[in-house]
Amino acid sequence: MKIQLASEEIELLPEKAFHWHKERLLGLSDIHIGKAESYQHAGVPLPSGAHREDLDKMSFLIERHHIEKVVILGDWIHTQHSISELVFRDLHRFFHRHSNVHWTLLLGNHERNAFELLQDFPFHMVSQDLEYPPFLFTHGHKYRSSPFFQIQGHTHPLVSIHEGPLRMKLPCFHLEKDCLTLPAFGSLTGGYVIRPKRTDQVFAVAENEIFEVRTRP
Repeated sequence: MKIQLASEEIELLPEKAFHWHKERLLGLSDIHIGKAESYQHAGVPLPSGAHREDLDKMSFLIERHHIEKVVILGDWIHTQHSISELVFRDLHRFFHRHSNVHWTLLLGNHERNAFELLQDFPFHMVSQDLEYPPFLFTHGHKYRSSPFFQIQGHTHPLVSIHEGPLRMKLPCFHLEKDCLTLPAFGSLTGGYVIRPKRTDQVFAVAENEIFEVRTRP
């Protein structure tokens, strides 16, 4: 689904990312790679391997849309305990496959204490926000005023849909006057149900499609 933001055409993708065609730029947030490994470190027996689905999905988007730049709006990994030997090998294969891509990572709240680990990968790391006119890319966990239109992640927005007997919660893109919040890209992420204002637009993500959800007055 293509929308206009700050006079730029942006395509919202059902894979829970966006494509800025003019820049050949793919933007996404909150992958939380290695969440299973972080839980294992804490004694929770969650099976490994979910990160492979997320990396495969990212590879599909990069190759399908001929992406040259990827901007990750924070929380690439889950914690400093995310990078097991298995995850490390898979990540190096992934980055070798996409060695022609320029990678930018905004450090989110989950990257705390993981800076040295992330230096093993080909990221241009940004500690705060990234001004990429007419946009301000930010994780969203710190408030900053800006003259640019803000695109952020962090909150993992979900929309609650009640239509007759139908009851469901779906990931969504939440568009406010000066801000677009992205759904979490990762397959092992939860979310928070938004309470949109009447003037907001909400784009729900279902399997292989995006559709607008009418906001209630």
